[in-house]
Amino acid sequence: MLVLVCMLNGCATYEGVVRPVPQLNVLSPELQNLTDAAIEAYLKADVKPAFPTALAVARLAPRGYAYSRYSRSGSTGGADLHLDAVRGQEAEVWQGMVEVQTDDGRRPIEQVQFVSRLLSEGRPNLKGLRDAAALLHAPILCVYTQLDNHEEGYNSVAIGYWSIIGLFIIPGNTVGHHSVCQGLLVDTQSGFILATCMGEAKREENVLAGAVDIATERTCKQARAEAVEQFQENFRQTLLKLAQTRGLWPAPS
Repeated sequence: MLVLVCMLNGCATYEGVVRPVPQLNVLSPELQNLTDAAIEAYLKADVKPAFPTALAVARLAPRGYAYSRYSRSGSTGGADLHLDAVRGQEAEVWQGMVEVQTDDGRRPIEQVQFVSRLLSEGRPNLKGLRDAAALLHAPILCVYTQLDNHEEGYNSVAIGYWSIIGLFIIPGNTVGHHSVCQGLLVDTQSGFILATCMGEAKREENVLAGAVDIATERTCKQARAEAVEQFQENFRQTLLKLAQTRGLWPAPS
């Protein structure tokens, strides 16, 4: 029976979901081919963003990436990125960055703008996104992408599928989903990277043979939401640290 089920479903033994690796370095030749001299220049650069400021947000996604549903065509790679709209709770959290306050009650962000395809046509690159941020009058730019990997297969208790009853009572399948968000905080004018941020989440479930599709959707949504939530919280903390340690603020009146 187990052999028959494998043949029908094309499943194999579950070996664990692989962590995806976003490729934001494809946005710029400088990021792809950093020489020792260029790295030293980046490290020595003392770019001090002025606060309060406007923030431009650009969300990138691989071709074939489905926002509300897992899509295998967008599960690997990441080199072929395109601008993706920011939706729902994710957009609300970005808009809420205007409420973020430093320890002394100052608010670094006074406005949040989203970069749309109307402002940056074609395949996105860092220079084009900086141009779009400039059109939005945003001195700093957050560019980020989300990438996913999914895996499914039989686990150690799937031997119980040898019995017909086992198919309905034994969770012999495992599904896993790993989602990673990676982003750059960039000075719009100079192009220097002010900070990097990341968030990730992994979800795995043991399920019945007939519940694999449902579990796939569930783990996908949960992992993606948790990765974005972690990324945005890490961004908030990074922003506060940057504003408090390197930011230029107007002199108190």
